[in-house]
Amino acid sequence: MSGKTAIGGIMLVGQNSHLGDHACWAKQSLQNPCSVGYNFFMKKTTEKQIISLIKERPKESHKGDFGRIMIVAGSKGMAGAAILCGKAALKSGAGLVEYYAPEEIFPILQTAVPEATCKRRGTFPDTDRYDAVALGPGLGGSGQNRSLMLNLLDSYKGPLVIDADGINTIVSENLFDELIHSEADIVVTPHPGEAKRLLGIDIITKREETVLDIAKTFDVTAVLKGAGTLIALPEGKVFLNDTGNPGMATGGAGDVLTGIIAALMGQRLPAADAAAAGVYIHGLAGDMAAAEIGMTGMTAMDICDFTAKAFKYVLGK
Repeated sequence: MSGKTAIGGIMLVGQNSHLGDHACWAKQSLQNPCSVGYNFFMKKTTEKQIISLIKERPKESHKGDFGRIMIVAGSKGMAGAAILCGKAALKSGAGLVEYYAPEEIFPILQTAVPEATCKRRGTFPDTDRYDAVALGPGLGGSGQNRSLMLNLLDSYKGPLVIDADGINTIVSENLFDELIHSEADIVVTPHPGEAKRLLGIDIITKREETVLDIAKTFDVTAVLKGAGTLIALPEGKVFLNDTGNPGMATGGAGDVLTGIIAALMGQRLPAADAAAAGVYIHGLAGDMAAAEIGMTGMTAMDICDFTAKAFKYVLGK
């Protein structure tokens, strides 16, 4: 696609400028699906459907209405991933964000994200207090990861986003059965390398088959990140998102996505809706950032900073 579209005073130019064609979650019946083989259909989602999922806040609201999010992230040398995830959750409407992190990075987190609170990672927290949990960004290779993941998968029954080192822990600690049998409402967000590790394969030949394999094998909503991010459901549906641009190929962009999806799940969107809406908003924020500052120097924090504007645009439609 080509052309120009104005978004909140910002002019988008290039491949993803026709927002009416952009991806969006389709709860509706599949219309004009494109068959990709493998006994399933892939459909590009539409902006109209995303708009139906993102709601204005009622006048009589308080912070507890918009989700308390626990972010299990960060380690020595990787506090930035936790910062990006937490800031993205707040810019996506989360009412409260609480980090579950090593005490040594508290000063960094509370300086960068003063709206968030911190709990020391050690004893397992009371997860019933939270409306959603995000696990993985910058988690590192701590020996606590196995017990942390086991506790979440065995006892937590709420919305859970697993990314980055959360996925790596499942693979390295052989927690596949625990993932399959978990009662949590799970979204996994692998990049291609993590997807290959989850499935134990060396090469991805068809991205749509890979993302569906993950969704079906582990009974989760799967998001395969990349150019044209794909969302798959265990029942065999695959959806294509086409917001976003090459400037988003930068470290930390996935941490931002994790925070957005977690925030939407904390605001009571089902996993599939939150994943698709989150991917769309994430890409739209990247498109807005590209329009303002260009793709070459775009950073994950730029994407994060434009997330609130992306929500404003969608709410204004």
